[in-house]
Amino acid sequence: MPDQPKIADVKQGLATADDLRFTRYWWEVPVDQVATSRAETFRGKKWVPFAKGGRPFYQDIALVVNWGNDGEEIRSFPKAVIRNESFYFRPGLAWARMMVSGRLDFSPVPGRCIFSHAGGGGQLFLEHAELAWAGCAALNSTLEAAAFRLMNPLAHGKESGAISRLFILPETLHSWRLGNLAREAHDLLWEWATGDETATVFVAPWIVQVWLRRQGKTDADLMPTTGHPLARDFAWSDWPSARAIRQALAEGPPTPLSLRALAEACVRWQASLQGRLAEIQAQIDDEVYRLYGISDQDRAQIEAELSAAPEAEPEEAEETEGPEAPETEAVLSAEEHIRRLVHYLAHQVLREDPDGIVPLDDTYTADGRLERGLAYRVRTKFAELFGPVPEAELQGALGMTLDEWLATRFFGYHLGLYRLRPVIWQVSSRPRGRPAFGCFIHWPRLDADTLRKIREVYLRPAVEGARQLAQRLASELARKQEAGVSGRELSQAERLWRQAEDRYEELVGLAGRIERLLEPHRLKVQSRSGWVVEKVNELVAGGYRPCRDYGVRVNIEPLKQAGVLPAEAERVRG
Repeated sequence: MPDQPKIADVKQGLATADDLRFTRYWWEVPVDQVATSRAETFRGKKWVPFAKGGRPFYQDIALVVNWGNDGEEIRSFPKAVIRNESFYFRPGLAWARMMVSGRLDFSPVPGRCIFSHAGGGGQLFLEHAELAWAGCAALNSTLEAAAFRLMNPLAHGKESGAISRLFILPETLHSWRLGNLAREAHDLLWEWATGDETATVFVAPWIVQVWLRRQGKTDADLMPTTGHPLARDFAWSDWPSARAIRQALAEGPPTPLSLRALAEACVRWQASLQGRLAEIQAQIDDEVYRLYGISDQDRAQIEAELSAAPEAEPEEAEETEGPEAPETEAVLSAEEHIRRLVHYLAHQVLREDPDGIVPLDDTYTADGRLERGLAYRVRTKFAELFGPVPEAELQGALGMTLDEWLATRFFGYHLGLYRLRPVIWQVSSRPRGRPAFGCFIHWPRLDADTLRKIREVYLRPAVEGARQLAQRLASELARKQEAGVSGRELSQAERLWRQAEDRYEELVGLAGRIERLLEPHRLKVQSRSGWVVEKVNELVAGGYRPCRDYGVRVNIEPLKQAGVLPAEAERVRG
């Protein structure tokens, strides 16, 4: 209706044509290099938040795109398509590309991002930005989903053209009630995201937040710790529902410590959140049907037909494996909250270590110094935060001892949590099971000397100690054989010697693999991106020399192929 007032522009955004080359998760790059305006991209900040798809009411923007010097590198890439550039860095509404939830799933995007074409999708920009909250609510209503189904009966995908043809009653955009409901839903989800370690607004795990509130900490004490520029706007909201949730978290006993009780409080937090979100969605539907003048009878028919419509399967993605999902739709168990706590404490240990290398077990280094292992340091962190470590509760949640979980499960868990772009890498002398030697590397401090330091400072003393032990046990076995000892005593001596020999060979094997990794070589790489293949081989041409700017996918590949990481590392691909 060209004679009617303009409502919105629906635009497709940037198509890099090689996301492995041009995009990263925000934790792969230094946060001080994340820009939120064109001007900042000319001042050494090359990464810009990259909005890609949406979820209902709130989506954390985990991706960044290389837009240094106003997109200099992407502009020089012939396959890239830069659409609607004048809309970059403007606030808008993004939507989920696939019809999975049964609704359109719109969420607001702040005006400090670049947006994607997202497989034919894009972003909606209201003519009057102040109407975005009401527009978000209206577009997430049952009625708009039904309208989309009627107009696109065979389509599961939500192309920008189909979104642009949606009808919307102007009165809905001016409804303060709809605007407030959408804003409340957004703020509740924003606050929940503060417990997700990969969120830009991460504060602390949910279980730690509950504990700190019971110790008397206030909203002002619990603010994002990521340093991400999109976290600067975060504030705990004043909605009655949000205040009630936070008050309930603070009301439990501050002592004695019970991890199970704290974790169950987190489960109740999520249940309260989901309950209020369901109420908000119902209130939005009520208001939209009222504004459109839809009768109860017609509404019942619309919702019956919508519920009977087939829905799309969730899209396949690289990050399909991993721990329980952080989204509000998936209810996190009490055990999962405890696992996330352990992960967080281990991550803190790696962050604070001077060189970003932490041995799995207590280790004597080449200079004779005892360096404590990860399990010891996690227990220390736990005691600093909570007090004495409840080993039985930890073991119950982890399904094994803390030491065993860190040795055999932690890296795989971290892979899933960090969407197969891990910032903690485990160097291991064997692909599965408890290794004879293991250590953890913190990705931000990986450099050309890291592997050499592991080999010389940590591994070489372990190899020498294992060699001496194997020799001593071999001598003891020989003496027993010469003395005519037989039976159980001789069998035990032989078993101990074989175990020592196996351990020595395992350590020597790891040392050899690291040695070969540090020598010039070339690799055969399977990737859908030619850039990945090129850069992996660039890193190893003169012996492994990492380059953080290339991201986790490129830098971890040589270690994968060298066999110095656990078998789970094979999941890092693309």
